[in-house]
Amino acid sequence: MATPARVTEPATSEVVEVLDPAIPEDTGRQYDPRKLVYVYDKSTGEKQPNPVPETWLDGRFPNLTETPSKKAGK
Repeated sequence: MATPARVTEPATSEVVEVLDPAIPEDTGRQYDPRKLVYVYDKSTGEKQPNPVPETWLDGRFPNLTETPSKKAGK
């Protein structure tokens, strides 16, 4: 029965640094992080299948726009 080879040197892997989107300056509008809204991508024109936090519309993701409501008066 053969024994598996042992690795004696430490594993080396590249560390990929990921930055969160920058939060823009205050525009005066208050965004509620608890409120979820449906959005569409302006660059592709596709509606996103799931709602996202309203704070995503404060400029962090400039390609996202809130989908207009189909209800009357909203």
